[in-house]
Amino acid sequence: MRIISSVLMVLFAVMLILASWYYRDDLFQTIYDPGEPFQTMALPPAPDYSVDAGWLVRPDTNINTIGIPGGDVFVISPTLFLGRTHWNAPIDSNKLKTRFERVIMPNYILPYQFAGRVYAPQYRQAALYTFLNNRDDSVLAMELAYQDVRRAFEVFLEENPVERPILLIGYGQGGMHAQRLLAEYFGGDLNKKLAAAYIIDHPFVLNSTTNLQACTRKQDTNCIIAFGAFEPKEKTRVKRFVDKTLIWNPEESGSIQSVDGRPLLCVNPLLWTTEVDYAPARLHLGGAAAEGLDIETMPVPMPHQTGAQCQDGVLLLDKPKLKNLRRPSRFGGKYRTLPSNLFYEDLRVDAKRRVQNLLEKNILPKLAPLMEMETIEIEDSPITLPLKPLKQ
Repeated sequence: MRIISSVLMVLFAVMLILASWYYRDDLFQTIYDPGEPFQTMALPPAPDYSVDAGWLVRPDTNINTIGIPGGDVFVISPTLFLGRTHWNAPIDSNKLKTRFERVIMPNYILPYQFAGRVYAPQYRQAALYTFLNNRDDSVLAMELAYQDVRRAFEVFLEENPVERPILLIGYGQGGMHAQRLLAEYFGGDLNKKLAAAYIIDHPFVLNSTTNLQACTRKQDTNCIIAFGAFEPKEKTRVKRFVDKTLIWNPEESGSIQSVDGRPLLCVNPLLWTTEVDYAPARLHLGGAAAEGLDIETMPVPMPHQTGAQCQDGVLLLDKPKLKNLRRPSRFGGKYRTLPSNLFYEDLRVDAKRRVQNLLEKNILPKLAPLMEMETIEIEDSPITLPLKPLKQ
C-alpha cells in the first residue's frame, strides 16, 4: 500500500506541475491581480516634474543649449511593475528604482544620448497585469499613467528651444503613451520639429495619426518608426499583438480598444523601410544586454545577431545567436520587458542620423553663435581738480 500511495503522490505531483505549466499564463494573471477595484485604492503619490527627482534622466537646464549638439529626446520607458499590490507603480519603490537604473537606463534610454539631450520621466506606469485584460480598472490605470506622461511632456516642451529637433521614443507601454502624445500634440509647427517618433513593441495602427507619415527611408524626418519584434517560436505573442493588445483609439481621444486585426505599421530596423524584403544578420549593427552600467559607460554592442523581415505588420526575427539577447524562459516571461535591447546600436545610430537630417534641412530657426567678448582691463584713474580756476 505504501508503494502504491507513493506512486500516486508522485503522479499527482507530476500532473500538478504539468497543469501549472499548461495554465501558466492564467496563473500569472491570477497572481498579479491587485484584487481591489481601482476606484477604492489610494493612488501612489504623483511625480513632481519641476524637480530632477521626478525624472529618471533630465539634462541640466541651466546650461545654454547653443553649445550642445543635436536635439532633445523624450523617452517613455517600458513596463517593469507587474501588479498585485496596486494598479499603478509607486514611484518611491526602491526595488523598481534599482531595476530602472540597472536595466532600463542602459538598454532603453541611454542609447539616445548621442542624438541630444535626454529626458525620461518617472511615471506611475500601469501594471503589467492591466495589459492582460480589458477591465475598466485597467483602463483607468492606463489613463492615470498617461496623465503623468502628459504632464512630463509639457515640461519637456517648455524646456525645448525652438531651434532644437525633437525625438519621441516609447517602448512597450511607453509606445502606447507616445502614440497618444502624437495624436494630441503634434500638428503644424511641432510636426516640423519632430525628427522621428519611435513606437517599439507596441502596435501602431496605420493611419492612426493623420498628420505624420511612416519613415520609409533613412533620410526621412517628421515621420514615424514602429515595429513589434518576435522570434519564430512566439506565435502566441504574435496573435495577441495583432489582435488583443489594447491601444488608444485614434478617433476618440482617451478611449481604449483592441487592435482587432487592423493593419499595423512595421519599419524594419535593419533596412529602415516598410518593405517586406528580408534583411540578413550581416546588416544588424548590434544588440546589448547591459545591466548595472553607470551613465557614462556604453555597453559593447553585439552585431550580426539576427535577420529580420516585416510580414503582416510584425517584425519576424531569426533566433538571436546569443542567449542573453533572446526572450528568457521564465514565469510570465512572454509578457515581461526584456533585460536587453536587440536593436540597441541600430536605434542609436538611426536616432542621431534623423536629428542631423532635420538640422541639415534648415527649416528650424537658428540662433546666432555666442560672441567672444574681449576682456579689457581698466585701470583706476582718480579725478583731480585743475590747479587754476577755469576761465568763464
